[in-house]
Amino acid sequence: MRRAAFAAAVLALAACGGSAGGVGMGGQSGAFAPATAATTASWQVLDLATGAITPAQALPSLAGNPALRDRLLALRLVPGGSAALGSAAGSLARQDDEAPGIAQGAPRYLAAFELTRAQWRLIAGTSPWTATAPGGGDDLPATGMTQAQAQAALAAWSATHGRRLELPLAWEWEVAARAGSATAFPWGEDARAAGARPHALAWETGGATTGGPAPVGTRLANAFGLHDCVGNVWEMTADGGMRGGAWCESLALCRPANRDQLPPDTGHPAVGLRVVYRP
Repeated sequence: MRRAAFAAAVLALAACGGSAGGVGMGGQSGAFAPATAATTASWQVLDLATGAITPAQALPSLAGNPALRDRLLALRLVPGGSAALGSAAGSLARQDDEAPGIAQGAPRYLAAFELTRAQWRLIAGTSPWTATAPGGGDDLPATGMTQAQAQAALAAWSATHGRRLELPLAWEWEVAARAGSATAFPWGEDARAAGARPHALAWETGGATTGGPAPVGTRLANAFGLHDCVGNVWEMTADGGMRGGAWCESLALCRPANRDQLPPDTGHPAVGLRVVYRP
């Protein structure tokens, strides 16, 4: 859809709507905002109930540990350094707001999974998906909250537990989703190279609006160890944008460089979030 059609779908809280247009990168060719200090731990495991955090060099049970979709939050160290942003002229489905650039930033921790329903309830104490997507289990991505609700809930949880959880900056999100690639998709330029499910990195239905998101981590991780950065549900960023596409999109809309936007007081059943942790 173009943005006007998507806005109509948002206001009606329809099953899903996507757009290849949206938020500009702003200072995308400049540097990241100051990020977290470098650390030697590849992972941090955060207990959302207590705020306790445990460093780890490996999480071999990431895919099969249900606690990491419930009380515990697995946070992966995303490398710092230079990284590509945007899309080259003539690339697949490129939009005007995808001008190429280079980001330079320090390492930071991003959640390996989209925030689940169980984890959102521990952070916010609410169930915003019940009005539009009531079925399914607690390992589905949490959806339906507004941008303002997400930021307020993360700020309140952080103040109570002494751990800083936030929505990622737009360029932080894109660098993490690209996972070191400079191509249209984390796996290359060819959308079809995602392969036959369930061995793909992206859960999407080619634009069908029946069904819904998959439990987080159903698809393979990207090269940084992050799941569902493309497809499943759109993910909020701190600038008010949303990135990564959703289950009801075509892969062309699930590219890391693509973005759209929701009003800060509007929730949607195909929009969730992934958090960044700043020690």
